[in-house]
Amino acid sequence: MRCIYCNTPLGASDYCTGCGADISIQKRIVRISNLLYNEGLEKARIRDMEGAITCLKRSLKFSKENTNARNLLGLCYYETGEAVSALCEWVISKNLQAEDNLADYYIDQMQNNKNKLDSINQTIRKYNQSVLYCREDNEDMAIIQLKKVISRNPRLVKAYQLLALLYMKRQEYERARKLLRKAIQIDATNTTTLRYLQEIESATGRGTGLARRHRRIEKDEEDGQVSGTLRYLSGNEMIIQPTTFRDSSTIATFINIILGILLGGAIVWFLIVPANRQSVNNSANQQVTEANAKLATVQVQAEELQEEIDGYADQIAEAEEDRDAALAKAESYDALLEVANLYVSGDESTAAEQLLELNGADFDDNALALYETLSSAVSASLFTEYYSAGTTAYVQKDYQSAAENLAKAVEADPDREQSEHYNALLYLGMAYYYLGDTDNADEIFNQIIEYYPSNASVVEGYLSSSSASGDDTSSNTLDLSGLGDATTAGTAETDAAGTTDTADAYSDDGITIYDDSTGTDTTTSADAVWTDPTTGLQYDANGNVIN
Repeated sequence: MRCIYCNTPLGASDYCTGCGADISIQKRIVRISNLLYNEGLEKARIRDMEGAITCLKRSLKFSKENTNARNLLGLCYYETGEAVSALCEWVISKNLQAEDNLADYYIDQMQNNKNKLDSINQTIRKYNQSVLYCREDNEDMAIIQLKKVISRNPRLVKAYQLLALLYMKRQEYERARKLLRKAIQIDATNTTTLRYLQEIESATGRGTGLARRHRRIEKDEEDGQVSGTLRYLSGNEMIIQPTTFRDSSTIATFINIILGILLGGAIVWFLIVPANRQSVNNSANQQVTEANAKLATVQVQAEELQEEIDGYADQIAEAEEDRDAALAKAESYDALLEVANLYVSGDESTAAEQLLELNGADFDDNALALYETLSSAVSASLFTEYYSAGTTAYVQKDYQSAAENLAKAVEADPDREQSEHYNALLYLGMAYYYLGDTDNADEIFNQIIEYYPSNASVVEGYLSSSSASGDDTSSNTLDLSGLGDATTAGTAETDAAGTTDTADAYSDDGITIYDDSTGTDTTTSADAVWTDPTTGLQYDANGNVIN
């Protein structure tokens, strides 16, 4: 010990040898601190941890440099599961006394065991979380966390107390009593634990059986003789009991032993065994009830989760459908823009072909207006292209190609706005007629009769109903009869030889047809019998182009 004024080592005198100051009060304070340290040490030895912690804290209030008291306080904290508080005390002790200090050993033991440090940190976090759950009235989660804390740190008295308190709230007193017994083994005189046990005893009417009687026998011996009295402590009272002597024979001793065994067996059989059985049955029933409750809760949660999953699956399906529709619509818009670019660049033919592949129902607002504008703009070009290809194939007697192209030409002019629409229908009907497709031919001829009633007489003879009646109107006509509005009735003329020739040229709707109704035409195959008004090409009676 050193002087607080000049730091001079002190001796037995009450005055400092260095500065002459009166240090009696300082010595008295140190003695009180040491006294309290010794008292705390005695309490710690009998596992009165709470009392030991109280005494050691008072000792440190008198002398904060009492490293022995501080180290012992850290050990008490560590024994009750509060490792963080213990480590704090040891670190302070090490700073006060850097050399020859047991705190170095304690700190090294904790720091060298990384797993234990991690476990302590986890238990502290879980204990704090369980306290938060208690404040939020989430008792189930708090109980789960506290069980994990006790399994990792079985010396944390606060965890036992809090878990027992939760069980007491649920009126599960036997579980709470079991936990508090374990807490008593760690801290034998903890007032909180004892208060909880007293509450359990009041609620259940059963004693816990933890009262311990510390008896001390004192014998007065004077000159090697027994005084004849027995003294012991019962609580705070001194009991003085005189000793008695009684003779006992071997037979009596044997009988007493047998009677004791029988009495003990009877007590075990009639009292202890039924109580244990009842306790086991109650515990099993309680476990079954808890298991059923947990199972029901889990099943309800599983059903709720399955409903959520089904809802999310429906939402995903709807989202995928919306996405597919949006992608399809976007592709249609891109195709429409491509058609517009082709039309602007002057490639009307390609634009018209691609426009036929689009559906106007896929567009709305401005896109629909653009689609309608492009349809009107390219329909004439598309009609002309297919009409020219169809009539050319028709003349070459390729009726299949003629039907395909002329059908596209008619489809390109749904409103019949083109001047050659009638001719396209007529060629198409004749192509079907020569292909033997009477159903499609009749459909086209009926459209001509409906839309162009003034020209109905041209196609009425080709309807399948007329053919069935034996009225064959094609016997006196060429394969090109019925083209346009031209007829096959020519005006007879007499040549120089005196023969009559009706192979005159007739023109109607811009189509020139040469016909010999008598069959006496003297023209050769090289003579022109038809001129295409679109291309200007001339064809002979066999459909060959005349150069």
